[in-house]
Amino acid sequence: MSLLRKSKTNVVLALLCGAAMLAAPASAGAEVNFKGKTIDVIIGSTPGGGTDGTTRLVGTFLEKYLPGNPTMRYRNIPGGHGAKGLNHFAKAKPDGLTWAGGSSSHTDPSALKKSVVEYDPTKFFYFGGVSRGGSIVFIRKEKLAALTDKSKPPVVIGVLDGNRSWEQMITWGAELLNWNVRFVVGYPGTSFMLLAVRRGETDMMGTSNLSLLKEMFATGDFVGVAQLGGGNLNDANIEARTNFEKIPTFPSLVKGKTSGVTAGAFDFWTALNDIDKWYGLPPGTPQEIVNAYREAWAKVVKDPEFLRMGKLQFSDDFMPVLGTTQQDMIQKTAYPAKEITAYMDQLKAKHGLPTEPLTDEELAALAKSKGLDKGAPSVKAKLTAVNNDGREIEFPFNGGSQKLDVSNSRTKVTIAGQKAARGDLKAGMDCTIEFMDGSSEANGITCQ
Repeated sequence: MSLLRKSKTNVVLALLCGAAMLAAPASAGAEVNFKGKTIDVIIGSTPGGGTDGTTRLVGTFLEKYLPGNPTMRYRNIPGGHGAKGLNHFAKAKPDGLTWAGGSSSHTDPSALKKSVVEYDPTKFFYFGGVSRGGSIVFIRKEKLAALTDKSKPPVVIGVLDGNRSWEQMITWGAELLNWNVRFVVGYPGTSFMLLAVRRGETDMMGTSNLSLLKEMFATGDFVGVAQLGGGNLNDANIEARTNFEKIPTFPSLVKGKTSGVTAGAFDFWTALNDIDKWYGLPPGTPQEIVNAYREAWAKVVKDPEFLRMGKLQFSDDFMPVLGTTQQDMIQKTAYPAKEITAYMDQLKAKHGLPTEPLTDEELAALAKSKGLDKGAPSVKAKLTAVNNDGREIEFPFNGGSQKLDVSNSRTKVTIAGQKAARGDLKAGMDCTIEFMDGSSEANGITCQ
């Protein structure tokens, strides 16, 4: 049976009513207590972004519910698309004083094939996870008819290398729904893909980010095509995300169109997307410590403040996931059968995508060679206000005052030649600010 997402109502009931059954009691005499301890939390990315943000939120509440109320110390170890941090984590002492936050991209078979990966995610012990709702693909209105009419010029999609979930959704659309698309590979990041679609250089894109989706639809220039949906458990229909109920779920669009190895590959891909964010302990962790973390997680998911903050910071579809569920899904998807891997590689190659994920260096070289690394228009101005810990800036523009949001994951912030966090921005700084006309978010901020 395929791993599909359950209704959000049933997930809540499973979490709130069945929390006491999440973990077996620790063995006699094996009391776990972290009083006075500092726990290292490994994050294989730079500060900002979904993995970093959700991990820090989880850590805040684990301090409250783990025995002894330990202190969390966050260690961002970027490199190799998460491999550097997780390689380090896999070798950590299994004493409960180290855990990691990761995402489905770190357990994707394509990523695990890379030579820099030394960890085996099936050896980790997962105590929880979260789902924020799947990606939604949107298209420029005037190109919608061309999506299903191959007599028209193809719909152009800018991608990194085709391995993101929404990029793969479009690939499946080309295969199973005969979508008329052409991929342009080599965009060096989300901000560049956003610039391209806003400028009209590309026609179609996807994201799971709620604020970005609202912004794009608010322009009136784009319409939703398909979505991965929301929720996260086994063997039920995938639901549309909150506030996007009219956009069809992708599995509903392809229902009845798969069989044999194609059906197996599609079910595998659907299960892989269900994982989203996970939290785990290193290989060899004793069962009593795993139980302590899972028992703490059972308390975290019943805390209304945790759910409120998750929905506020990430998505109306923010939903906790059981550690045992994440364990099961990762066991089933990290190392699929050879025929599934071969099919997925053939699918990418058929539609003009690389079969192997591109490295940062390869992406940078490709972007430069194709001219895909062009930034947004910029203005030089002094910041007159920095609000909400750097989440919003104000500066003079066109005879008035311009306000822009600053994203942790999409806005590149540089101060005195060094990469910085948005919280480091201060009123009075002289900056060069990159942003698209009509956008509510800065693409880049470079200050002296």
